[in-house]
Amino acid sequence: MKKCCFIIPYFGKFPNYFPLFLNTCSCNKDFNWLIITDNNVLYDYPDNFKVVKMSFEELKFLFQSKFDFNIKLDTPYKLCDYKPAYGYLFEDYIKDFKYWGHCDVDTVMGNLSQFLTPIFETGYDKIFCLGHMTIYKNSIENNRVFMSNFNGRELYKKVFSSSNICWFDETWKDENNINEIFKSLGKKIYKKDLSFNIYIPHVNFIRTIYVGKEQINDGHGYYNENFKKAIYVWDSGNLYRVQKEKNKIFKEEFLYMHFQYRKMEYSPLLNIEKKIKIIPNKFLPLEVDRITVENFDKIKKTTICFHYVHAVLFPKLRRLLKKMKNI
Repeated sequence: MKKCCFIIPYFGKFPNYFPLFLNTCSCNKDFNWLIITDNNVLYDYPDNFKVVKMSFEELKFLFQSKFDFNIKLDTPYKLCDYKPAYGYLFEDYIKDFKYWGHCDVDTVMGNLSQFLTPIFETGYDKIFCLGHMTIYKNSIENNRVFMSNFNGRELYKKVFSSSNICWFDETWKDENNINEIFKSLGKKIYKKDLSFNIYIPHVNFIRTIYVGKEQINDGHGYYNENFKKAIYVWDSGNLYRVQKEKNKIFKEEFLYMHFQYRKMEYSPLLNIEKKIKIIPNKFLPLEVDRITVENFDKIKKTTICFHYVHAVLFPKLRRLLKKMKNI
């Protein structure tokens, strides 16, 4: 059987750096992607991608046909709550895969096999706890765990019948999510966060790490690293952070990098580059063949960035204006 297929229903305009996402996925030959979309832009999809053209209305009809109650799927954003059900909803597409998963397209992929192959070999039922990437063992039983009784309720019916975003796909505001359902059934879950998930409010790259509520009793189970003076590089399929400490170079590798709500400048010419530098609002060619102690401080790591204005300040102002209007 093939290793894993990531399922991505996506409607509307892709991020401007979507070709870079495709390029980083293409380096992961052992993995496949299934994209269901109404986007007609002629992207150069790699061989490990299958694209199914479908309108959002057709997708809603497909989802409704799988349930005997009326579901709510008013906007594509609501799809996040349906992610745990993709293995059931798209099971005809994933019969040849040992695992299936979902991931976001506002990401850059690292070396998936290096991280995930050893995890697959241990037979986990569910891998990871976050909405931007979660992987499930592909079996009839496992693909229907989301329907299981949880605390005396069929939670998925409440979630799928609501127009509100319920964060069913990940650990966030409360225990009413797919992670807790798997835990309640004694399923084998891999929880360690291998991603570089960027902390939204900060201009520079600060990693937000999920460790679980058992370790941090903040209501969410996340903590933020301190800012690190570092260079972030995608290099021929590998994604890593480079730091200099005591005249030594240290390299830390990640599964993927997640740029949620962050505007990034991108040039199509980057797709011919083997080494790409990632700074807070741009993807750029890495200006050296190898990062050394001698050139580390000369490599540009930051730039003028208006991320805080776009992602934090403007939304706050919009919420304030909405409140004032209601008053």
